[in-house]
Amino acid sequence: MFSIAWDRAWTVLSFKYGGQSSADLLPRWEQQETAEMVDGGQVKRLVFRDADTGLEVTVRVCQWANSAAQEWVIEFANQGTGDTPLLEDILPLDARWALPAPARATLRHAKGSLCEPDDFLPYTNDIRPGQRMSLVPVGGRSSNGTLPFMNLQLPDGGLVLAIGWSGQWAAQFQRDQEALRVAAGMERTHLRLHPGERIRTPRMLVIPWQGADPVVGENLLRQTILAHYTPRIDGELVLPLFAHNTMSTFHHTNQVSEERELAAVSRVAELGLEAYWLDACWYGMGEGKLQWWQQVGDWRIRPDVFPRGLKSLGDACREAGLKFVLWFEPERVRVDTPIAQEHPEYLLRSSHDPDNLLFNLGLPEARAYMTETISGVIAGAGVNVYRQDFNFDPLPYWQAADAPDRIGMTEIRHVEGLYAMWDELRSRHPGLIIDNCASGGRRIDLETVSRSFALWRSDFSDVGGPAHGRTLQIADQIQTAGLSRWFPMHAGPVWTFSPYDFRSAMSAGSVIYCDTGTDEFPKDAARQAFAELKSLRRYFLGDFYLLLPLTSAAHDWCAYQYHLPDERAGFALFLRRHASPFPNMQAALRAVDPTAQYEVSFAETFDEPSPTVMTGEQLLHLEISIPEAPGSLLLRYKQI
Repeated sequence: MFSIAWDRAWTVLSFKYGGQSSADLLPRWEQQETAEMVDGGQVKRLVFRDADTGLEVTVRVCQWANSAAQEWVIEFANQGTGDTPLLEDILPLDARWALPAPARATLRHAKGSLCEPDDFLPYTNDIRPGQRMSLVPVGGRSSNGTLPFMNLQLPDGGLVLAIGWSGQWAAQFQRDQEALRVAAGMERTHLRLHPGERIRTPRMLVIPWQGADPVVGENLLRQTILAHYTPRIDGELVLPLFAHNTMSTFHHTNQVSEERELAAVSRVAELGLEAYWLDACWYGMGEGKLQWWQQVGDWRIRPDVFPRGLKSLGDACREAGLKFVLWFEPERVRVDTPIAQEHPEYLLRSSHDPDNLLFNLGLPEARAYMTETISGVIAGAGVNVYRQDFNFDPLPYWQAADAPDRIGMTEIRHVEGLYAMWDELRSRHPGLIIDNCASGGRRIDLETVSRSFALWRSDFSDVGGPAHGRTLQIADQIQTAGLSRWFPMHAGPVWTFSPYDFRSAMSAGSVIYCDTGTDEFPKDAARQAFAELKSLRRYFLGDFYLLLPLTSAAHDWCAYQYHLPDERAGFALFLRRHASPFPNMQAALRAVDPTAQYEVSFAETFDEPSPTVMTGEQLLHLEISIPEAPGSLLLRYKQI
């Protein structure tokens, strides 16, 4: 259905240059095309050159073998001796496909993270002739409010679009009576390039799919991300971790010490987890007199709490066979911290928030300084997982720093600098894992998932925690299912360990976020919960299916399924919410063969019962019963 004719690249992308349209300019410019085979596919490079001004436009297109997916990124370079004319409205994707007025077009997309109970809830909107729909994040963080993954469903197939840009992207869908236009890129560009300057655009990934089921396209995206983007160490996928974050204890007691943290490391190992996590309580010279957020920009290890530095924690983790997760927030700097006082030239300011300054990763010398700072702590402490947070919106700072004829340039340089810093840290520290947090899941996009995972996908689980009551589990369910439609590598915290509570939050990773050092902590239940999750973990990398519409209503059920096609096996999870008056539901599993036989088990508790034999036809006509509200039922199946 969808094809991209790169021999006519001006029908795929667009920009204005010196007031003229790229559709008029590119066919007249010099053009060169090269191609090379790479592992798993082909990379094609199209280069367009304007002989008059020296502007060079390079389109790098990647297509993998046995896949209809195409990925591309565009680079603009000034090879001339003077500033270029104005380059504006850059859209690395700007294409039209025939779609007569009677045909239906439906956009499937999702809310991003806003620290709300319905973070990542799916949305569906019809796009009718004469309508225009725009998606754009809030404030410059790529999944703040809306997620940069979307699926356009048309009568006989569709198109999945994933955007790689950790800043202020925008996507537009517009119909007239004859065609549908799809456009995406940065929200605003209006700039000149100085001699020798280069910039890049957001990365575009487009996956066409066929048929009437839009889930086909979303599972193609999941598998494409796993195959070609997810970080690997020694060839193995890097999975989100089973970790213990001790920050909850700090929030409740405002106390932290080396002794307490070393004791927590021992408990992590006893519980069978994989990582110990020290969050925002280890740095600054305030000696406990200032809140953690008042000391960002002072990355000195607190001598009153850790007189021997953090090496003792790293050593304890290594001896216990655990990974050591350490939190930073390098892009936010408070006005009275050492960086602000010693290197004001590294910082961007905005009148809307004078107390918080933005560390300018787009400035090479600033990025080098921050890379050295972080790298030194990683090496000295033996950190395995570098956790980067980002708790404010950068867009006003970028906008304030731009000259009238350089709009978008500060954002471009900052985003490029972020990727460069992460890549440098991974190069310096082989095996380093990056955990990407931005107020909980607000910087998730194709570029960040290629370098990191989201171990903390929403701050809703942190702010208030159990005070949210049963809304907390509903939020967990929405986060798990809402994100799993698009990609598998994410995790969130758990506070309590009943089957319903724990299963509501479980995904490929999981984080204990409560005090494990009290007599009240349910060690046996926690061990059982994580043992169940470990037995299911590989299925989270398979295909994902919602078995019911995903809502935030307390009276609804939530149900979804993970399926590994190669194993012809998987599991389905059924969750009856606390206000549901319905003890039963009808369910039909996906991806089962009605003529085959399956070993099937149904578990209300963490104890797995002996399997029974059922036909695929029976799995297509299930009667699920959960007597208690709230309650859960885990169904495991494997084709015989």
